Amino acid sequence: MKILITLLTFACFAPCWGSSCLANEGLAMMQATFRLTDGRTSGTAWLVSIPSKKDTPGKTAVVTAAHVFQNLKGESATLILRKKNGDGSFERLEHRFGIREKSNTLWTQHSQHDIAAIKIVLPAEADVTPIPLKQLTDAESAANTLLPAQRCLIPTFPAQMEGNRAGWPVLRNATVASFPNAPVNRHPQFILDYNAFGGDSGAPVVLVQQNSNSPQELKIVGMILGQHRQTDRTITPNEERTVHTSLGLGIAVHTAFIRETIDQLK
Repeated sequence: MKILITLLTFACFAPCWGSSCLANEGLAMMQATFRLTDGRTSGTAWLVSIPSKKDTPGKTAVVTAAHVFQNLKGESATLILRKKNGDGSFERLEHRFGIREKSNTLWTQHSQHDIAAIKIVLPAEADVTPIPLKQLTDAESAANTLLPAQRCLIPTFPAQMEGNRAGWPVLRNATVASFPNAPVNRHPQFILDYNAFGGDSGAPVVLVQQNSNSPQELKIVGMILGQHRQTDRTITPNEERTVHTSLGLGIAVHTAFIRETIDQLK
């Protein structure tokens, strides 16, 4: 009896999410993401580089969810920056800046959405790489960008957790779970399949590029605002109990509205 053995050769493809491209996208966003705190509570914030107008120098803005700023007490807050040592290691650099003057808020808040931004002057020793404003997707590109199952990365500080003592964020994976996600004026928010926690608010949503044939520009498509959860209430003669169960779904807002907020900065 002759046995015929057939060898099958499978082509190996290296999409962007399985290569160094994914690492580059994640690292670029982590370098611009920081924990914002008052020592009691905290959220996630990230830096955006605003291009100059005419002869004026460019500015840097701190972007986060508006409720993060609202929950911070006092006239100043601390941004946990990082500085780089001569041996290539990093250490935390806590930078305080003003967010209120008495009862007046210094941040700019979107008129309809939970988004806020404030201009900041960074210390010279801080090792930061703000994200250029042009890398925030606009309203027109949302229809072709946020498709179901599209993979995203989210650098964040869940439950006030830092990645290490230097204050780096924790990089999370997510996939787009809602459709349609455009036009943004009809669908200002979208859903991500990932477990969101307190402290995630304000975290950027980074699109994972699928084409590995050529370098792609980093795209920020949204910002985390909260999570979906199921709430169950039970009442007995001896007890009233409320239980919240996470659905493992995060809520994000389109960056088109972040662009609008930055345009209105004080």
